[in-house]
Amino acid sequence: MSGLVINDIVKQWTGHASLEAIDTDTLEKYVQENPYAPTLQFLLAKKYQLTASPLLEAQLTKATAYFPSSLHVHCLMNQVAQNDANAPADAKLNSVLTEQMAQFKEDVDATAALDYEKEATPSLQRDYFAAQGIDIDLSKLPQDKFTQQLRSFTAWLKVIKNKDGEAQTAQIDPIGADQEQMIAQIAEKANVPADILTESMAEIWEKQGNKKKAIATYEKLSFIFPEKSVYFASRIEHLKNNK
Repeated sequence: MSGLVINDIVKQWTGHASLEAIDTDTLEKYVQENPYAPTLQFLLAKKYQLTASPLLEAQLTKATAYFPSSLHVHCLMNQVAQNDANAPADAKLNSVLTEQMAQFKEDVDATAALDYEKEATPSLQRDYFAAQGIDIDLSKLPQDKFTQQLRSFTAWLKVIKNKDGEAQTAQIDPIGADQEQMIAQIAEKANVPADILTESMAEIWEKQGNKKKAIATYEKLSFIFPEKSVYFASRIEHLKNNK
């Protein structure tokens, strides 16, 4: 993560232009008010590093607990700041992210639907989210771009599951059900991280009104995908300003 990206996060949280511009006491106050914000815990550790504070080791240990990999935090803490020659690249990245965010906010025709989407039933659309432990009724959500994407995605999952791409009307064969159960058990035992973070999951928490989990997810994503940190920071600011 470059110094410019870190400064963008600092500005989103505190309004200060850079990490160097904010007093340590002020930053500590923000951390006390938002103790579960991973980005703030990291920023305080980085501030202690810049000021050679004796509290660095303890804060770094605390900040590491909020991230899936201690190695990742170590790399972020010790990354060399970008020089002026790399500044145009960051500016270009910010421009691209701003454009993507503008496209994301564009209005979508609520009546628009793909052919295969029309064939899918609400119960089939809920299958994917039920497996994730999320209670959601897509028909009751505002029909914005994100909801349309969810409906298209869940319908697509059902289509590729069917051999001929047609909605199933017959009862599921017992053998097929056993095979599905076996596949599900294998998937549960797969060697993947327990805490899988995606932008879609953060947006689902946001749609359900759980702003704390949505903010926490966006904060973690900003470190996992630093190239999109400006966008994630804007989502965090949006959630905080719409209480």
